[in-house]
Amino acid sequence: MMTARPELFAGNPDPSRLLPIDDDFATGLRRLGARVIQPYYVSRDPSDDQRDRLPARHIIAEMCALAGLHGEVALRPYLHLTDDERAAGRRFSRQIALQSSGLAAAIPYEAKEWGPARFADVARQLSSRAKLIQLGAATDPALPVDLDLRGRTTLRETAAILAGSDLFVGLEGFLAHLARAVDCPAVVIMGGRAPVEIFGYSANRNVTAFPECAPCARREGCPHAMQCMAAISPAAVAAAALDLLATPPVRPLAHATAFIT
Repeated sequence: MMTARPELFAGNPDPSRLLPIDDDFATGLRRLGARVIQPYYVSRDPSDDQRDRLPARHIIAEMCALAGLHGEVALRPYLHLTDDERAAGRRFSRQIALQSSGLAAAIPYEAKEWGPARFADVARQLSSRAKLIQLGAATDPALPVDLDLRGRTTLRETAAILAGSDLFVGLEGFLAHLARAVDCPAVVIMGGRAPVEIFGYSANRNVTAFPECAPCARREGCPHAMQCMAAISPAAVAAAALDLLATPPVRPLAHATAFIT
């Protein structure tokens, strides 16, 4: 398996070997007759460079199908942490992890942004229920939290903090997928860019809004003033978070499945 992030697969018995991504090497393997799979689950819409062309099923099912797998698959990712990593990730007796932006991602999507001011409002509403930890990049806007870890954690340390958290509140993107990989309950602001059935997880509270223009699959350049995100109030997100805190799900979290023929 080729990957730019081998640390995400530490302790995972599935890959027999991890290699750095090397397009020339992949090309050479193909010329020798080897089958090389690149399971890209989205592509740019040829009619509009600002839109994605989305798959018709969950991205995990799509990647498994592209890889030639068959049968029933769990619609969730996995990351294996050691006991020591898990212990280090629990910073407080009760903690909530938050993010304020996803624009520092390798592939940023303006259309996924909800706004740091709204996240700050949610943080204030949750501050009496648990200690708040902010995760993300050093350049992300700061939130009113108890522990600011922006830009200060490795990927595995971030995963461990999520595993030790009672809840994650954030955007659809890498941290939401990482939270699901370590069975951290999450409230995910998804808006109306894409259907939950493609990018969401059944164990999460996926907060959506679908005006007439949704789902748009846009990356950026929304001509409708981000109506789908503006329709989601901090009060609604905080209420979903408080509801999850009041009735925490059993871990490991339940997950949906898909059958690939």
